[in-house]
Amino acid sequence: MKIALIQDQLLTRAGSERIFLYMAQEFQEADLYSLCYNPETTWPEFEKFEIAVSPLNRIIQDHGRFKTLFPLSTWWMEHWDFSAYDLIITSSATTAKYIKRFKGPHICYCYFPTRAIWSFDSYFGRERGVRERIFEWLMPWLKNRDRAAASRVSQFIAISRSSAHAIRKCYQREAAVLHCPIDVKRFRAGALSTKQEYFLLVSRLEKWKKVDYAIEAFNRLGLPLHIVGTGPEDARLRSIAGPSVSFLGAVADDILIRAYGEARAVIFPPELEYGLVPLEANAAGTPVIALGRGGVLETMVGKDDAQGRKPTAILYPEPTGECLMEAVREFEITRFSRDELISHVAAFDIAAFRSGLRAMVNEFIDHGRISTSQSSLS
Repeated sequence: MKIALIQDQLLTRAGSERIFLYMAQEFQEADLYSLCYNPETTWPEFEKFEIAVSPLNRIIQDHGRFKTLFPLSTWWMEHWDFSAYDLIITSSATTAKYIKRFKGPHICYCYFPTRAIWSFDSYFGRERGVRERIFEWLMPWLKNRDRAAASRVSQFIAISRSSAHAIRKCYQREAAVLHCPIDVKRFRAGALSTKQEYFLLVSRLEKWKKVDYAIEAFNRLGLPLHIVGTGPEDARLRSIAGPSVSFLGAVADDILIRAYGEARAVIFPPELEYGLVPLEANAAGTPVIALGRGGVLETMVGKDDAQGRKPTAILYPEPTGECLMEAVREFEITRFSRDELISHVAAFDIAAFRSGLRAMVNEFIDHGRISTSQSSLS
């Protein structure tokens, strides 16, 4: 069987790119494709693979341009010919699911319905520049094209129940669930670090990641907050940060893992369909303080758990500085066990994801569909 694995883009060192790496490692018999690929800005492990790219690779070499040229990118994906393949597996939140010229079934591992289209206000924020106004004007057309792309997918696999709900709401399609993994062994090395006094926030610096209210909270608390990550919001966020907030920019993996282990707690302020950062923190033996919405409700255990499990996180109800401040105070009086935090994430390891994905693909090949009952890592 001839298989194609297709990724939206390989331009950043973010979660979807890492998941695509694990998919490539499992389906080594597959050919790899991505709309664009910059080996200098994404995970270095991809240099071991042969990755075919589109002609747009010549003009799209950073994430900002990828977002700006999204309509053009989807048009190209519709015209890219994959008819030589018996099976297509896409890793997609944006462009890869738009493929149109194929003959075999198309299984889409979907992170979330295209956020710039279906979560426009939270994605772009209140400010409207030229790009945002063009997107808003095109919105009815963009939604129709996105639904049409989803209708051509043979089977969706969602990364969480929260994501599956969004796929049902936006695309009127059902999805099986397979939670994203982390490299537990690699992040567990952080647990060897000695705890320091700072809190840690790891995120791309974009409006929809809601880093601003976390900065507000730590400005008022006067507690040290270290922020790892870069993005278009960098300058604005630095301008509102007080002396207790430090920006570390992009850091090497070994430094990030050590920071996870040293931090008192990792702050996770956005509402996401999943989020790998809380799991990475737990793997390093560090608890999380997170907005209690979306995917973290599937991966984290809060205080007073109905099943009697030990907490892995303090979960707060609203995305405000006040709620986060109260959660930090709650954290101060809560006991966490490093061993129990590390044990909690064992079910989210790469091996379980790879075998789970292979099993789902085989189930589809054998039966033409994948069961949408509880099929996940946890």
